[in-house]
Amino acid sequence: METRNLTEALRELNPAEFDWQFALYNTQKSRDGIALEWRLCKMKGIAPWVEIMKNTILEKTLAERVVAEYSPFLDKSVIPALNQEDDLIKSQLWDTIASIKNGLEFAPENFINGDVPKTVGYGFYGYKKDESGKISEQVLFIRRTNPFLNGGKTRICTALANEIASTDRPVLKFAPSVDFLLIDGVCYFFSPSMEKDFELESRNFAVASKRTAEIAKVEILSDYEQFEKVALSGKNSRKFLDFDKEILNHILNLSVLDREDFLITYGITIDHQGRMDTSDPDQCELVVDLLCARSCLDPLGRLSVGTNITPR
Repeated sequence: METRNLTEALRELNPAEFDWQFALYNTQKSRDGIALEWRLCKMKGIAPWVEIMKNTILEKTLAERVVAEYSPFLDKSVIPALNQEDDLIKSQLWDTIASIKNGLEFAPENFINGDVPKTVGYGFYGYKKDESGKISEQVLFIRRTNPFLNGGKTRICTALANEIASTDRPVLKFAPSVDFLLIDGVCYFFSPSMEKDFELESRNFAVASKRTAEIAKVEILSDYEQFEKVALSGKNSRKFLDFDKEILNHILNLSVLDREDFLITYGITIDHQGRMDTSDPDQCELVVDLLCARSCLDPLGRLSVGTNITPR
């Protein structure tokens, strides 16, 4: 995924050609994690706002930041990106779009009067249909902030009969910045807050569990239980987004003597059966780093570690 792909997708986007819906959302915590509750809100004239957001990304954001495939280890200068079909985002994304497309519309007053849950963010969802009536293209802009100005000690005034008067009518403010964008089949996270709302951290754990199960099947570890305990803890579980199966296969295909020579470079010892010794937590840490391409040296002599992120 490259910055120019996002640039091209935005330049080709003409908001006036899309049908638009506006929705607000709240987050609800449960034993299963975080749920995003979306509520449609009636609104006209969305396309001009989207045009402003689009231009802000093109003219400011992309001048300061670059795009890279999602990893929990990216710094703030990088915009993490995920394919919309990636297991890390797929279910949450399509639940969101379904809630916006098929949700019950509320009038803005309902939100001010407290008739619906507290609002923590909003989204502009746009779509185009083909000749058969099926949706052929869709985009989603999300901003994690409450756009309503009314409430609390805020006093809103307006022009009424040639006078300035206070109003209790719902008033919204839209900043041009964006926290999340779906366009051309790719999801872009401009803010860590949306990574939390889409539960990418907990989904990282699910990916790690899947990868460690794959490793267990090949019986290359002396103590799988100890390895699993270390691998699924804290920051280690996030490393498995960069799991490199080529490295695992390379180790499996080596003879015992060659395997020992190969692994000792990374401080990893083997037992008498030629398996990586994972009886010690420190050894397990080294094995995780090796298999997830986090070591100082690339085991397969490719580009420097960190630039070669394999598809999940």
